[in-house]
Amino acid sequence: MKILRGALASLILLFGIIPAIHAAEPAKKIYSGAITIGMETWTGYFPLVIAREKGYFKEEGLDIHIKRYVSLGELSKDYVAGKMQGRANLTLDAVKEALEGLSHRVVLAIDYSNGSDAILANQTIQSVQDFGGKRVGFEAGTLEEFFVSWALNENGMDLSDITPSYLNPEETTQKLKSGEVDVAVSHEPFLSQFLSSNDFHIVYSSKDAPGLITDILTFRSDFIETYPDTVAAIIRAYFKGLEFWERHPEEANAITAKEFQDTPESIAKQLEGIKMLDEADNVTAFTFAANFRSLYGNLRQIGKFVIKHQEGKAMVLDTDKLVERKFIKGLSKGIS
Repeated sequence: MKILRGALASLILLFGIIPAIHAAEPAKKIYSGAITIGMETWTGYFPLVIAREKGYFKEEGLDIHIKRYVSLGELSKDYVAGKMQGRANLTLDAVKEALEGLSHRVVLAIDYSNGSDAILANQTIQSVQDFGGKRVGFEAGTLEEFFVSWALNENGMDLSDITPSYLNPEETTQKLKSGEVDVAVSHEPFLSQFLSSNDFHIVYSSKDAPGLITDILTFRSDFIETYPDTVAAIIRAYFKGLEFWERHPEEANAITAKEFQDTPESIAKQLEGIKMLDEADNVTAFTFAANFRSLYGNLRQIGKFVIKHQEGKAMVLDTDKLVERKFIKGLSKGIS
């Protein structure tokens, strides 16, 4: 018996490190309920659709529901109200939502608009300076208002120099076509459906402000803190969706076209104006820098712009705290 006890003690001493290793690696905590991710009708969000349709979320043990909106304002309102855990977002909206009191963070950079957001006009209007006194259609309090404000500021003007007409991105192009507005601020997929006419043209686009319009994935802070493994799993599934598009673009475009009620050819054309960001691009985006392609630089500059245009309201926001680096930092270890 003593020999057996001694042998057992030796085994425990020899392999005692094994229980310690397991203790240092707790079981991953995956959220078991339905997770809602909101998104606007924007072609660049297709990896979320691919991840859902190809079963990548399910492979991670996730029950993901994607709720799609036409109006950015309605999407932001529901997100702030707690009707979803996360949303495909914009750096602009992320700043505004934080100023409204929402505690949330950026966990992923999705894309940069490179021409897929634009300000359209009839042929009598050839430059932003021609917008003075004209009827300009855009969605109030959203990216569209920010974008036209930015373009006006770049040309020594502001919103007081135009006549605003508050419409959603789909309505603005329709009203431009009917002549009810002179200028329309919109984005894909509505641009491609509209620009087939030679009566209208793009006056200013996101190509004129590289990196200004950055799409991101954000989650509420309480969800990130309670279920970090779930957020990591969502990001892994997302990148699988992006990789599927890179390897099988025709099939991916067909899946996306079905979601957006469009054609694969149109989806492919729209994506020419969008710079999709892979894992390596995300490492860059989550690195400290002053330019728009760094989330830190992007959020800081947009934060200053938003606060400046809050009609005298005293506001302070540390936009650096909106960035959650740990998920991309974890992925970056495997990127050469």
